Amino acid sequence: MSDAKLVSIEPRSGLLGRLEWKFPLFLIAVFGLLVPLLYKNDLYGIDDVNMWGRYMCFALIAIGLDLVWGYTGMLSLCQALFFSFGGYAMGMYLAHHGGPEGSVDAAGWKMPACLFVVYPGKVGETEADWLVPWFWKPFWWISSTAVLAVVIPAVVAGVVGFLVFRSRVKGVFFAILTQALTVMAASVFMVNDMKLGGTNGVTRFERIVTGGREKIEITLKPEELQKRSLTIESVKSVLDKYKDSARRDGTRPPPGGSLAQEGPVLVSSPWRGVNINKDYKDLVISEAGGTKVTLKDVAELRYRGFDLKEDSVKFNLYLITLGLLILVYLMCRYIVSSRMGRVLVAIRDNEDRLRFSGFKPYKYKMAVYSFSAAIAGLGGMMYAPQMGIFTPHNMEPLKSILVVVWVAVGGRGTLWGAVIGALVVNYGYNFLTSRIPEYWMFVLAAVFLGIVLFLPGGIASLLKQFGGWSKGQWKKTVGRRGRASEGEPGETDEDAAGLAAEEMRKRLDRIAMLRSVTQEVDVGRNLLDVKDITVLFDGFKALDVNEFSIGHRELRVIIGPNGAGKTTLCDVISGKTRPTTGQVLFEGADITHEPEADIAQLGVGRKFQTPTVYDSLTVYENMSLALPGRQGISLGSRNTAEEKDSIRALLERVRLLDDEHREVAYLSHGQRQWLEISMLILTGPKLLLVDEPAAGLTDEETVLTAELLLESREEHSIIVIEHDMEFVRLLDSHVTVLNEGQVMAEGSVAEVQANEDVKEAYLGR
Repeated sequence: MSDAKLVSIEPRSGLLGRLEWKFPLFLIAVFGLLVPLLYKNDLYGIDDVNMWGRYMCFALIAIGLDLVWGYTGMLSLCQALFFSFGGYAMGMYLAHHGGPEGSVDAAGWKMPACLFVVYPGKVGETEADWLVPWFWKPFWWISSTAVLAVVIPAVVAGVVGFLVFRSRVKGVFFAILTQALTVMAASVFMVNDMKLGGTNGVTRFERIVTGGREKIEITLKPEELQKRSLTIESVKSVLDKYKDSARRDGTRPPPGGSLAQEGPVLVSSPWRGVNINKDYKDLVISEAGGTKVTLKDVAELRYRGFDLKEDSVKFNLYLITLGLLILVYLMCRYIVSSRMGRVLVAIRDNEDRLRFSGFKPYKYKMAVYSFSAAIAGLGGMMYAPQMGIFTPHNMEPLKSILVVVWVAVGGRGTLWGAVIGALVVNYGYNFLTSRIPEYWMFVLAAVFLGIVLFLPGGIASLLKQFGGWSKGQWKKTVGRRGRASEGEPGETDEDAAGLAAEEMRKRLDRIAMLRSVTQEVDVGRNLLDVKDITVLFDGFKALDVNEFSIGHRELRVIIGPNGAGKTTLCDVISGKTRPTTGQVLFEGADITHEPEADIAQLGVGRKFQTPTVYDSLTVYENMSLALPGRQGISLGSRNTAEEKDSIRALLERVRLLDDEHREVAYLSHGQRQWLEISMLILTGPKLLLVDEPAAGLTDEETVLTAELLLESREEHSIIVIEHDMEFVRLLDSHVTVLNEGQVMAEGSVAEVQANEDVKEAYLGR
């Protein structure tokens, strides 16, 4: 280890540093506020503001997809479905408060506007016989609608995720499954019998009513009051009698009925017995007992709430959408910058490594998938009032594919790139369809292919390079921090060779010392017992071990020819492969059929033949994910000072401390091997399963690896699978020889090498 001073750097906040999210947030905010500025200065019309508001709804759904696709690698092709759930929720609310006023069903509920496109279901049935379906009623109030708009898609995504992710469906199969789900849902929503308007969807969006109740405000002409000898008090009296009669009869009063104490008469709708004709000139109030009061020629009639056709309402909807977009972006940045975000990237890079580290990836997938669905639902909820209609065409498969295009064009795995992609592509769509409508799909396809082939990082990669804070520059800058110089001034190649030889001699001396110490350790009772294990693959017996055991703090080496069953034995112990027959006992407990994550949490760590590390994360972030007791879903857990010291102590042992903030993708093969072993050691397992740790290493790296394993022998039991006999001799431990799935011989290295059967089957003569 060099004596050069190391620069202590905390792990970056987020995967690409703080600058990468602050600057894009600034750009989003500036652009979002530019639109209102242009509008206020009469450079933009309200239709332009409304257009950008709809595009920001699309940006919300794009962020949700980028969260699951860009960071976990799950390509979901049903985000448009979740978007539509939110849109339909808001549409049902708006339909409740639109349409002919005072049209109520037999139970007193106001008939949603879109129900009028559904024909009666029975012969002789009329509108007076219709009942508002039960699933419409929660959408009467704006508060419950807003909650359901995000909860419904989140729950649907959670159920789908539970069924799919537990079954370990991923990749193209997951994409196909979600696409099929979208096709089925679109077909269902287009059926008229669902009473959702069929292909027409939900329509007649007129007003947003605050407080959950639609109120009609009526002002009568004074002369009419005198002419009919009526007063506001007399009207109130009739209404109060009606409400009292309804209570006595056991009839449920319609929701939200209220009457003002002074001023104009306020009548809540829906209200049984309250009807206003289509020209809004007559108000008829009928009492249950038959008394009827008719008020004609009203001076004024208006609705409590906000008219969606007004410019001020459209402008405010834009501002609300912009605020929600910024809020969602910040929430997503917080997620991907947290420990959970590193787990999501680890799922994308190597899900098996996570599982054998004690994590249950399907829970993380379910959580992030549900959250992305909720974001899409939020986008749909804001889209419906700005569009003025919502139809099942919004959930067509093509819509979900377009979301993929937005994310790819903007820059997958950046979040803010998804926002840019959604805005740019949709503005381009609007521009092209107004000029070359017959060719816009071809242009979009060409742009998408060009991005995939020549700019895989999307627009975001161009902006990063232009701004001087690209991912590659970060790696190059931070990765060299604290790095020791290649040599002192005046140092020659001979000097360097002499130093390397001296270092090798010291390490060999330490290995000899460690072997002598470890040979004196009392093994004690068995930590692991494998009994009568057989594994069949299509009738071929890959493993047939009657008995195999290892004690506490024992180092065991397993050798044998290719196909002997060495890796299969480790697979059985770690839970990756279920044995056909037999039993695996760990500390006396049967773990034969336990999931990999549960076995790992019991204290069994697994290293694979090829290093399984997380390439997109730094060395430090890889080690952080290996900390024990941190496998649950967590957003804000930071490493303690003790944990940081433990990580850096291990990294120093394997000469990776200088590279703690470099991405693992830029490490050598040997460094990746050491990193994976260090991650296993950090988890604190009772048993380490190490598969071919010396494969592809130089002589110096091989000696260092042997030293690391012998040092770990003091705290862990270790099973090493290896072909390199020089490495086996360095360990000089008890050896088990497997051949054709069976134990051929056991003993010391010298005894095994002298065994004639072993020579014949494996070592050669």
